[in-house]
Amino acid sequence: MHVWRKKIEMIGIDIKHLDQDMDTNRFRLKTRIMNRHFMNELNKIGLQLINMTGTFDGKLMVLLETKVL
Repeated sequence: MHVWRKKIEMIGIDIKHLDQDMDTNRFRLKTRIMNRHFMNELNKIGLQLINMTGTFDGKLMVLLETKVL
């Protein structure tokens, strides 16, 4: 979990909250901004975008999953 958090921060994504679901091994990332550049960078480090939704307070909830090679 800490390794993924550090990798995501190195891309430049401002992490408001990061949580891991142990059952499905997916990550829930809460952030302010997500664009195509960040999605491509997440893909390069091994995380796949599953779903992205907006919240009432202007943040994005991004559901990520590790890619199986």
